[in-house]
Order: sequence, then C-alpha cells, then structure tokens
Amino acid sequence: MNRTAPKVRQQADPAPGRLRASLAFETLVGALGLYSVIPVLGPLLAARSPGSGAAIVGVGLFCYTASAGLSATLAAHWLRKVPYAPGMVGAVLLTAAAFGLLPLAGTDWLLCALLVLAGFGVSAHFLYSRVLVAEVVQHDIGRNQIFSLLQIAVNAAAALGPFIANALYSPDEPQKLMGVVALCYVAAGVAMLAGIPRGIRPPAASGRWPVGRRVLRQVVTVPRIRRIVLVSVLGTFVYAQFYSAFVFYVAQEFDSAALRSFLVAGPAIWIVVMQTGVTAVISRLMKRGTTPFAVLGGANLLFGLSMTILGLGLDPAVGAVLAVLVFSVAEMAFGPMVSTAYAGLPIDSSLEAFNLRQVCWSFGEALGALAGGALFVTLHDQGRGPVYWATLGVVTLAATGLLQYLAHRDTDGSVAP
Repeated sequence: MNRTAPKVRQQADPAPGRLRASLAFETLVGALGLYSVIPVLGPLLAARSPGSGAAIVGVGLFCYTASAGLSATLAAHWLRKVPYAPGMVGAVLLTAAAFGLLPLAGTDWLLCALLVLAGFGVSAHFLYSRVLVAEVVQHDIGRNQIFSLLQIAVNAAAALGPFIANALYSPDEPQKLMGVVALCYVAAGVAMLAGIPRGIRPPAASGRWPVGRRVLRQVVTVPRIRRIVLVSVLGTFVYAQFYSAFVFYVAQEFDSAALRSFLVAGPAIWIVVMQTGVTAVISRLMKRGTTPFAVLGGANLLFGLSMTILGLGLDPAVGAVLAVLVFSVAEMAFGPMVSTAYAGLPIDSSLEAFNLRQVCWSFGEALGALAGGALFVTLHDQGRGPVYWATLGVVTLAATGLLQYLAHRDTDGSVAP
C-alpha cells in the first residue's frame, strides 16, 4: 500500500520522539481548555442570552457538537491543501479566538457562529493530528502507542477541567474563565511549533467528497474494511451509553454528590492511571499477531459486559462501580485502537481513511446517544431500566461474537482482518 511518496515519509521521519512529545503536550493543554469550558457551556449560553432560555442552550450545544464532530471531514478537500504545521496551529488558534470572544457575543446568532468556529478548529486539529501520525509512524503498534498517549493526555485534562471551570466561572464575569481557555489553546499552538514537520501536507483523497465512491465500494467489497467499520460502529454505539444513559442513571439513583462525581469521572481517572499498562499489554499481543480487529472486538465484549453488570440487579453502588471499571478498561483498548485500525486500512489516502473513521464514529455515537437519551429514559421512568442494560449487554456480546466468528470462518482469500 502506497499512500504517500517516499520523499514525504523521509521528511517526516527524523524526529518522531519530538513529534510525540509535542503532540502529547499540546493535546494536554488544548484538552484542558476544552474540558474547562464544556461543564459550564450550557450555563454560559443561558446567561449570555437570558431571553432565549433553554432554546439557545440546546441550539448552541448542537452547533458546537455537530461542528466538532464532522465539520473538518466535510471540509477535508480544502484542508488537505494546507500543510500540517500551519493547519494544526491555525486550527487551535481559531478555537482560542472563538472561545475567547464568546463572552462578548451579544446576539444568539453570533454565539452559535462562534461555537461553530470553535468546533471547526477542534475538528480540523483532530483530523490533521491523526492523519499525521498515520503518515509518519510506519506500524500499528507504534501508532497505537501514540494514540494511547494522546488518550491519557485528553483524560488527564478531562479530570482537571471541571475543577478549573468551577473555580473560575462566574455568570457575571465569564471572560475570566474564557480567557484561560483561550490561553490554553494558544499554548497548544506554541507547543506544536517545536515538533510538527514543516512543508508537508495531508495526502490527496480519491475525489472531492470526504469519502469517495471508490472507498465506499471497498467498505462493501473488502472484508477487512467492512469488519472494521462494523465493529467500530457497534463499539461507539455502546460507548455513547456512558455519556447519555449512564449519566442520567447516576443522577437519578444516587443522592451522594461525591459518589456521582466519582462514577462520572471514573473512566477519565482510571485511564490516566492504567492506560500505559493496558497499552503495553496490547502491544505485546499485537507483536504475537493479534490484529486491530481482534482488539476492537475484545473491547466491545468488555463494553457489553459492563452493560450486562448494570442489568444483573446488584446493589446499585456495587453494580455502578464494577460497570465503570470494566467500561474504563474497554475504553482504554477501544479509543486508541479505532484510530490505529483505520490508519492501517488498505485505503490509498490516510486522510480519506480518517474521514471514514469520523463518519463511522459520529454515526455510531449519535445512534447510541439517541437510544441512551430516549429509550433508556423511557424504560427507567417505567421502572424497567435494568431491562435496557441487560438487553443492550446481551445484544452487544452476541453481535461481537458473531463478527469474530465470521472473521475466523472467512475463507474468501481476503487480507486478514
């Protein structure tokens, strides 16, 4: 598979250690800015537009979430014309400016426009950085180690960010917090200057669309690609339950604020503590021949187990703590490996491979959030919440087992999954 010319690889290869350090630090400080604003973004929007009430909160959060999830994918044809260094630095500076100006916005449309710009900067930076790792690092184990390091940085920021938000945010003086958020993103831009290779651009895609017809045909006809798409969509669907159904469940079932905080922050805390060890285990397994597909399947089995635990009728606190621990281990394997798996697919352009990743992730997560936010809430209100958890767990385990069985049974001569 030849995604880029050898000359590009030679330009990018001289300082992978410096690139790793630069990406890790800028991810940490950038994510610290993001997770310092996310906990108070709803109240900030409501305070900036008191006449609109809940409407501006819902619309504003949608604008940011949709933009952060898919805007760079939709603009990938134009982004690939910008080299990595100015593209990545420009993306975080755009987010810094948008968040920094948010307290000054005087109209609803301007609030939403700034949130779209902030989300676009986050989305563009994510796409650039993942494609850069796919282009520079030559093998799955090395890619997974870098993606795991970035996951540690993000979750360390996710654990610290709410404390910064609570300490600095005031409805009357939001500029204090938003100024710190903007500075975090500026620091991320400065950190990238030392480690991002100069003068190289993302590879071309097969057409003007984010995912071209040729790649869509490959999704249907190439078993290896099809399996990664299916296993990743299933995983993101279940992953989304934690941030929709589980968060609602915790808020309804537990009176202790400390326990609620521990459960919701649990995955971020456990990832910071345990990610390095889990990554080392996965690296050893991959050296012995374990494929990214198999790792994703194993993670999905753990996701399914965590859902099943919630449906077993255990003491609520015991069940929730056990489920969070199992879910956290699953996330440690799943999060980095999704990017690793798509980076290694037999798709000519790594940019297009990551566009496909983003489409699949957004699709699975959106469906999961819809199920967790609508179906679970309905069943919970009827006193049948455990039925939701048990059914979801069993279906996830069965679907994952079926995918693994079909992969092992495959005798069509295609590349191993």
